[in-house]
Amino acid sequence: MTFSPRPYTVSSAPLVVLLIAIPMLGCHRDTDDRLPTASQILDRMATTYSECQTYTDSGTLTTTYLSDEGETREVKPFATAMIRPHQFRFEFSVEGDSQSRYIVWRDQGQVRTWWDVGRQSKQPDSLGLGLAGATGVSGGSAHTIPALLMPREVGGRTLTDVTKAKRGDDQQHGDHACFTIEAQFSGDPITIWIDQKNYLVRRIDSRSEFDDFTTQDSTAYDPVINETIDPSLLNFRAPWQESLQESFGMKWFW
Repeated sequence: MTFSPRPYTVSSAPLVVLLIAIPMLGCHRDTDDRLPTASQILDRMATTYSECQTYTDSGTLTTTYLSDEGETREVKPFATAMIRPHQFRFEFSVEGDSQSRYIVWRDQGQVRTWWDVGRQSKQPDSLGLGLAGATGVSGGSAHTIPALLMPREVGGRTLTDVTKAKRGDDQQHGDHACFTIEAQFSGDPITIWIDQKNYLVRRIDSRSEFDDFTTQDSTAYDPVINETIDPSLLNFRAPWQESLQESFGMKWFW
């Protein structure tokens, strides 16, 4: 009897499993490994603001107060305008309060501020000092973007000083696709929404815990850079100037 050896074959099953498994390895990558990284996005954001030649925005800061007594909300609209190197204006108010307007203005070397409270007009020594006076009462909106636009003039912590930064899920803010950066800022959680196209801030969400209440802030921005700005947006326009202009037709250039 003649025996023919059986041909030796290699099962294809392990190979099939391997080919399936290799692509799946990429499906479980940590979100921090995605490019660009959170650090790279924040760095490019900072560069965009510090190098732009003109800037305008309008927006709102909405603060929600949560306590055992319930929930209250405060809305603070604001607007910013800047033309390098020396023209700048910031204004905010409190929605529903006709006596809450605060203006910080600079043209060349002259800095002026106005606050409806006390109807005070002052001339601080620097733009940084003028903005510092408005930072607390504005809920921080007087500082957040100006500090990115003019980091050498406006002191204090900026959005680039966050810690434990990581990328969150990409989000849509209106028509704008955004990166989200989840981090800690002064010990509080913060989420920064950064436009994927131009690296401008579109939204900031934060939360702060206190002994007997919690605050939730959500700031929305509509920013524009490097476009021609209407010069009237950079006039001081304090309320007393506007009253005189309406009454006597006087025009002001600051």
